[in-house]
Amino acid sequence: MPKAPKGLKTAGRRFWREIHSEYEFPGSPEMLMLVEEAARTADVVARLQAIVDNADTLRTTGSRGQDVAIPELDALRAYRAQFAALVKQLDLPPADDDHNDKDTRETPMTRSESGRKAAAARWSHRNG
Repeated sequence: MPKAPKGLKTAGRRFWREIHSEYEFPGSPEMLMLVEEAARTADVVARLQAIVDNADTLRTTGSRGQDVAIPELDALRAYRAQFAALVKQLDLPPADDDHNDKDTRETPMTRSESGRKAAAARWSHRNG
């Protein structure tokens, strides 16, 4: 397993560790970059979620005195979408892939197929 990039926090390190414990990306620097970016994005999502969770209210006063959502709520939504897009670029199968034709074939899944399925199941419910 490659060493986790510097600066990753808890959520990012967990994502990095779980992805790399399930499958490998030999000779794919672009895939490693996507995994790193997804891990960093997972950290941002976790930080924003903590801010939203600890906020007294999800509303604030806008520049014209109107009620608006706190900025962290919009940022959280955007970073969750970015995380989902990055994971999708990794070409992980959807979590509900149980009825896929590949799963009913007679030969076992490759390590990569198994890892993609496990990672998708693990992460899709957290950020989907």
